[in-house]
Amino acid sequence: MFEQFALPVFAGLLAALGSYIALSNLGPLNKRFKSDKKVSSRSALTLIITLISSYFTTFLLTSSEAISLAIATLSAALPFLIGRGRNLKKQREQEVAWPEAIDSLVSALQAGISISEALTQLALHGPKVLRPSFAQIQSDLLNLGNFEQVLLKEKKRLDSAISDQVFETLIISKDFGGRDANNALRLLAEFVREDIAVSEEIRTKFGWIRNSALLATAAPWLLLILLSTQDSTVEIYSTPSGALVLSLGVVMTAIAYIWMEKVGSIPAAPRALR
Repeated sequence: MFEQFALPVFAGLLAALGSYIALSNLGPLNKRFKSDKKVSSRSALTLIITLISSYFTTFLLTSSEAISLAIATLSAALPFLIGRGRNLKKQREQEVAWPEAIDSLVSALQAGISISEALTQLALHGPKVLRPSFAQIQSDLLNLGNFEQVLLKEKKRLDSAISDQVFETLIISKDFGGRDANNALRLLAEFVREDIAVSEEIRTKFGWIRNSALLATAAPWLLLILLSTQDSTVEIYSTPSGALVLSLGVVMTAIAYIWMEKVGSIPAAPRALR
């Protein structure tokens, strides 16, 4: 009786675990897009396609339902990992581009251009990765007209310690006169460059550790797929005991990865000027 219901129960538990991991991971990181139904639908569709394709691909290789379900459950994290990697890459590109944007602001102010106009010009001539942000500032300045309110709004949207410093410096310069704005921006650009250089060095070192840990996490499952080409391995994992081992393996892999991410993650720079 237990053997009859072992695989269906195992399938249900794995499906529930996979859905929970995927949704809990995708939710916090994409909170800005929760209201966008198109993005949510695309994420759900991507998750479903990933689960189905990984299941059938593994099943074609192993002919084992239990092993295929385990691999499919772990693959539920792939859309999250890819999306998270893209978000982090975009965030790093924005941070690296800020010194160039500050230099452009300094050049514009030296030419006698107002701070508001200098910001709007960056929508066309600023660093490419930051142009959408400056385009939004330009649009908000036309609609709202309140310089401080516009920068505070964009600062909240960017959610970056570097943008906090830049926008707060510009607000102070706007309120108290821009005579010393150039000196303040030059000094800020130097600090930002030094901070980025240190962060990139630390990120590179942490990257080797995280990549090694990720490889160590995936290696047992790759070995399992190779061994599953043998009928004896498939028979073993088709039993209730085998299903239990796979279940524990999926859970422990998820726990190990979460712990690895927590230990290997670089703390975000504190936003002292929120």
